This record gives sequence, C-alpha cells and structure tokens, in this order.
Amino acid sequence: MKALFVSSSHETGTWLSEVTHPYWHLTERGIDVDFSSPAGGNVNWSALSDPYSEQSQESDDLVSKGFLSDPTLVGRLATTLKLADVDLDEYDVIHFTGGQGATHDFFPNPDVTAALKHFFANDKVVAVICHGAIALGNVPDRLRGRRVTGYSRAEDAVLEQYGFSFPHFPQTVLEEAGGRYTSAGIAEPCVIVDGRLITGQNQQSASEYGIALLHLVAGRSPVAIG
Repeated sequence: MKALFVSSSHETGTWLSEVTHPYWHLTERGIDVDFSSPAGGNVNWSALSDPYSEQSQESDDLVSKGFLSDPTLVGRLATTLKLADVDLDEYDVIHFTGGQGATHDFFPNPDVTAALKHFFANDKVVAVICHGAIALGNVPDRLRGRRVTGYSRAEDAVLEQYGFSFPHFPQTVLEEAGGRYTSAGIAEPCVIVDGRLITGQNQQSASEYGIALLHLVAGRSPVAIG
C-alpha cells in the first residue's frame, strides 16, 4: 500500500500538521508515503505551523516535533517529486495538504487535474484537507453533488483581518464546482467521508482526518466528524 502526498510549491507553503499527522497515522500502520509538489523540490511550511517557531500556533504539536527531529524526513520535504513526473499507477491514495500556498498553485492546475482524474477513474482514495481542498475545483464532474468540507470562508475572513490574501477561497471554489459544502465553526474539526473521498476542514481536523484516511485505506468504515 502506498500514498502520494501533494504539498504546495508556493513560498507561503503548507501547514505542517496536515503533512505530519496523516503521515504518522499511515506509516505507523505500514503504508509507504512519497512526497510531491507541483514544481518538485523544496516545500516550505508556515512558521505559524512550526512548533519550534516563535510565531507558532502549534507549539504543543508532538507529532510535528517528532517529524522535524528526523533529518531524513525533513530532507524529503526539501526534495519532493514533481507531480507531473510521478507514476500515479504506483499509488493507492492521494492526499493534498493544506496551507495558504495551496490557493496559489493547486487551482487551477493541469497536473493536479490529471492526478485527480486518475485516482477517481481508478476508484482510489482521494483525500484533501484545509486549503488543499481547493484542488477538487479542478474536477467539477467528480465533485458535483458530493458532500465535502474545506477551509471555510469565515475562517479565511479571519486570516484576511491579519493581512493575508488569497487568489481563491476553498469554500467558494467547492461550491461553484457543485460540491455540497458543509463546515463546523471556526477552528473546529470537521471531517467528511463520501465514498472514497475524504475532506477535512482545517488544521484542527488533521489528526481525525488522518485516522479516517487510514480506516478508509485499510478497508474499514470511517466515521465522519463534525
């Protein structure tokens, strides 16, 4: 069993726990993980998500601390595969991490589109979380009518108050593509499972999302949260 993680190549980066928590849940159960990004090479993560940063909002995140303590793992995020060059047939699940960078290079993106079409067409597991949910906007024919979540417009409005800006908003893109969007409150966990599609609302959902992803990949019936 093998999973492909996709994180943003944009300088604003990914959110670390949305990489590390699903990684931990999957690899602890023997599932191999490869890291990729639209451009390949180095992936940044937000200082707000770095438990060792003075700006951190995740200073108690032991899973991310464990990940960062392993120089081999950190090195793999500096040398990610280029998504367009990946042999998608090798993988059973694809996971799009969040972080604000995803709003810049996940949608619209032809390589993301091609990857998602492959996984949907072959009935593989598709998983997206937080701002990474915007990737689903590339495949409206696969999204239409399905229950989904992702970073909410209300949550993005809070970030805008602190000076952050976005070219696209996950909730807006998901709704315009025909998804049946739902969410919990601001900074509250929400995980939606619709067939072999898993979506998580925000970083607060990362661990529960990872558990649901593991259960679905392992052939069990995950329970939606939120």
